[in-house]
Order: sequence, then C-alpha cells, then structure tokens
Amino acid sequence: MLTDAIEQLLKPLGKLHFPVHELAMMMSIALRFIPTLIEETDKIMNAQKARGAMLDSGTMTERIKALVPVLIPLFISAFRRADELAMAMECRCYHGGEGPHPPEGAALHPAGLHRPCRLHRLLCAHPVLAAGVPEFLTTFSPSQSKPDALPAPPKGEL
Repeated sequence: MLTDAIEQLLKPLGKLHFPVHELAMMMSIALRFIPTLIEETDKIMNAQKARGAMLDSGTMTERIKALVPVLIPLFISAFRRADELAMAMECRCYHGGEGPHPPEGAALHPAGLHRPCRLHRLLCAHPVLAAGVPEFLTTFSPSQSKPDALPAPPKGEL
C-alpha cells in the first residue's frame, strides 16, 4: 500500500523516464527498515558500552572515533538483512515494475505467482531434483544420521 501511494506521488517522473516503481519500492523498503536499524543501533551501542566503550564523553573527534565499533557491526547487519530481503524477493519471483504476467501454469496461479522464477525452475523443472530429491529426503528420519539404502533409480533414467 505504501509503495502504491509513493508510486502515485512519483508518477509524473515517469514521463521523464524515471523508474517510478523501482524508486517507490526502494523508498518504502528504506522507510520500513528505519525502526529496525534504530533498534539494532541501540543494541550494538549498549553492547559496546557494556564492554567499556566511552561513546558519550570526550571531544567531538573522540566521539566520532568511538562510533566506528558501532558502525561496522551495524553495516554488516544491514547488508545481511538486505541480502535476506533480496533472496526473499527472488524466491517470491519479484521482477520489479514489469507488471502482472499471465499465469504459465495452473499450479502457480493460486499461490499468487505469475511466472516461474529461477528457484522454481530449479526445484520443479530439473529432472534430477524433481524426481530424486523428494525420494532421497524421505529416506532420512530425525533419529538417523545416515540414510537407509537409497532407492534404486527407475529403469531407463540413467
């Protein structure tokens, strides 16, 4: 919803060939993660203070230098979250402002997916993965560390 509102506000920029949908998505994601980053900053600052860091005292230069041990873990955390978000968007077949596509398969349409993405193609269309992985996974039980005897492949598939 927020993305749609921002997109409507930025719609005039579309006439100047700005990627309006992408800008709106970036802005809404940035707004969504501000509280998360503030919370993460507080946690890191409290941890650094517990380790004896003097973040609140000293000259301006000393306080800026004292923030380096806060900024490095914050950037690492932000990049980790961005990577997780990118993976989640890829798994949900997000492709930017391309618009809806006609469904390519009846199984995809009820789930809200309009087009198989790379992950879907890998897991469902690859002959070895589609046939072999489910059978292999069913041979494991939580109490075993090794699989039972692996099932023989069907004749004519090797």
